[in-house]
Amino acid sequence: MSENALNNAYATSVSVLLVEDNPSFEQSLVESLNALGLDKQITICNHGAHALRHLRAPDTQVDLVLVDIGLPDISGIEVVDAAHRRFKDAMILVISVVASEKSVIDAIRLGARGYLNKGDSSMAITQAIKDLMNGNFPISPSLARSLFKLAGSPVVVTKDEDTDFYLTAREIETLKLIGQGNSYTETANMMGVKLSTIQTNIRNIYRKLEVKNQMLAVDKARKAGLI
Repeated sequence: MSENALNNAYATSVSVLLVEDNPSFEQSLVESLNALGLDKQITICNHGAHALRHLRAPDTQVDLVLVDIGLPDISGIEVVDAAHRRFKDAMILVISVVASEKSVIDAIRLGARGYLNKGDSSMAITQAIKDLMNGNFPISPSLARSLFKLAGSPVVVTKDEDTDFYLTAREIETLKLIGQGNSYTETANMMGVKLSTIQTNIRNIYRKLEVKNQMLAVDKARKAGLI
């Protein structure tokens, strides 16, 4: 389906690929789609590998892609790339707690036409999907500020900001939610995982960042541009 055809989506059937591993947020996105009153077919993938298999299937048709970056197996950036390569006209919207400048820029460069923070309201997400399908490029205000800042001034990396560590997408998502003031239990519920998984993620984060508490971990990750 071309971009012009998507502008008339209310009168046509739209093939939607939803890539999200959090069951509660998955349901929220389905409700956002339902609120638009679209005639749609939704394929839901909870893992990146599943999404890639779907995109490569010869009989697959995709018009609209809603994808998380922090998937449990691979980065959602790979899904963005694969979707855009096969379906050039597909509307791709990233909705993720992973909101580093690098993630946003990589996603846009590889074909995403919008990038939202999972912390945005359901109403805002519904409107963003509608805007996307009308040919606009929605982005969360907090992320837009970062992009304009990045575009308007050179990036200076000091010695304190040098990164010789690597956090997985799930560890970044954990730290992001914890840094927003959520408890371990709340973070586990939002990510759709067990409390023990969050505790393990935090231990790994502390070890990798070589810190001993949450405040230091969040501060170091922010300086590195990870959250």
